[in-house]
Amino acid sequence: MKKKKHISPTVQPKQKGKGKAKHKPVPSSPSDVEYQHLFDTCTITKEKVAEVDKIIDTKVVANRKRYDDISTMVQAGGMLEQQGSFSSSSLFRSRPLFNAFPGNAQQWLNPLSTSPEPSFQPEPGGLPDFSLGFSSKSNPFGLGFVNQFPGDVSFISNGRIPWYFIACVHYLECGFSFSKHLHNGDPLTGYTVQVPANRPQVGHKPPFTFEESAVDALKLMGFDKVSSWKLPFILRKLEAYNGFGYFKFHSMNSPYLWSYSNQYTKGKYVKDGKFDSEAVSAQCGSAVILKRMEERSLIYIPRF
Repeated sequence: MKKKKHISPTVQPKQKGKGKAKHKPVPSSPSDVEYQHLFDTCTITKEKVAEVDKIIDTKVVANRKRYDDISTMVQAGGMLEQQGSFSSSSLFRSRPLFNAFPGNAQQWLNPLSTSPEPSFQPEPGGLPDFSLGFSSKSNPFGLGFVNQFPGDVSFISNGRIPWYFIACVHYLECGFSFSKHLHNGDPLTGYTVQVPANRPQVGHKPPFTFEESAVDALKLMGFDKVSSWKLPFILRKLEAYNGFGYFKFHSMNSPYLWSYSNQYTKGKYVKDGKFDSEAVSAQCGSAVILKRMEERSLIYIPRF
């Protein structure tokens, strides 16, 4: 009787590409589409509308001229300052804004397109004229333009930092105090101590004016090199000041932008590295301020 041959089970060769599933990388920040959707669907909490309006009227709009002047100084290379010395620096790279983006910082500071956008110049008694041009009234240096609809709706283009962006940074970093550095909220009576330290570099010793220090801060961040200020870009840069920990580690919207709205309920970093899921932010979000300003036709922020 013949012995049956023992047949070993066939071992299938491992196919390439199979095995343990690779984890998809977590995005460092919301996408442009996500930012725009959050903004467009943002509804301000009814009980907070009056408070937001007060912030806008007494702090933001009331100081618009100062923010506009700072924007002009930045675009003019500091030429309106008595003494100025501005250069790119790596001092900010330890702050969340610099660590939030991969690669060279200049790659994300520069927009995809440098083409000028149309301004909206209203014709007397008619519709706005979609044309390119400069407004000598609002910009004697010819550095971009700010044209205005009835109701003072500002359309900003050609690289000029929007005044309302500077206002939001001032709110987030300094609580609207003009006695503090825009860099990080340190007092203007001396150089900055927190990161970035030993700023501003303007050619004289302390004390400093808010304007000269703000110009130094904005140029240090590279905002003078940005030529297109669209809604997603603005929201991403504002959120970056506080970091993207809410989005990346807790899958939630940052109260830094969305507090006082339907886009935020609770959860807050109560101190560096310590997150409290039950804590509620008592500060109005910067995106909520911008949303309310659009609702009141004070500004219009270009989309894509």
